[in-house]
Amino acid sequence: MIARLHKAVAALLRGTPATGGQVLTPLPGVIVSSTPHARMPSHALYRPALGVVVQGAKQVLVGEQRLDYRAGEALVTRIALPASGRVLVASKAAPFMGVSIELDAVLLQETLARLDPMPSAKGALPGLCVHVLPPPVLDCVARIVEAASLAQADVLLPTLLRELNYWLLTGATAADVAAMARPEGALHRVADAVVYLRRHFREPLQVEALAAASSLSVSLFYRQFRAVTALSPLQFQKQLRLLEAKRLLENDEVNVTGAALSVGYESLSQFSREYLRCFGHSPRHSVQAGTEEHGAA
Repeated sequence: MIARLHKAVAALLRGTPATGGQVLTPLPGVIVSSTPHARMPSHALYRPALGVVVQGAKQVLVGEQRLDYRAGEALVTRIALPASGRVLVASKAAPFMGVSIELDAVLLQETLARLDPMPSAKGALPGLCVHVLPPPVLDCVARIVEAASLAQADVLLPTLLRELNYWLLTGATAADVAAMARPEGALHRVADAVVYLRRHFREPLQVEALAAASSLSVSLFYRQFRAVTALSPLQFQKQLRLLEAKRLLENDEVNVTGAALSVGYESLSQFSREYLRCFGHSPRHSVQAGTEEHGAA
């Protein structure tokens, strides 16, 4: 089945100009990417999604957790997480190719409710996991990519996504994916805390408020948050602050001092140190890179 998916991705890439190695398809939540070069780590907020490698290999890092995955395998992101990813294997002859499809919790819940018996959900396991995809999932992803080239692709997408959810909830991925659709589980509780953090990351960290958002005691919250995200709440907050600061600097919206203050830092030197440690370069480098990109455009 990987052959059909490979053919569908290659056809879409030939027919659609890529921007920064990505094709934003007309289907919401579906992104096709390609690059002929291995890449340095790129930091981003990973959203709940199925990230399929069609050709080549990729690596994702979050906290101390490292996940490598290759053609025919996929990264299942079960909760929004700040992470860094890079392409490990790519060449001009065989460029890296991947497909990312966002996973909607409501649609997963609707599909899960119709299954009998329902798959059991794992507990507070990491928010990222890698699976070898069975033929039905690869075939469904291929048909989603093929649909992206059709004039009325949006008509087919809801049916295809429901089918994809069905295969994800009935195969080897069932326990990991089912946890995303169960409101009573540890994953959902941590997800509530992540929502709170994303809304209030500029403010001083209040662990009690995060625990309350998760309906957990402070001690249990700490354990479950780290088990799911591989980060402490403070590390998570710092990642959110730095990612937003990088976006502001690259878009030339503020200067370095303005970026630091706008995301909640009181010390410019601390901001610069943590920025360098996270991204491998200074905030001023991001300003220059953003200015050059906008000038070229």
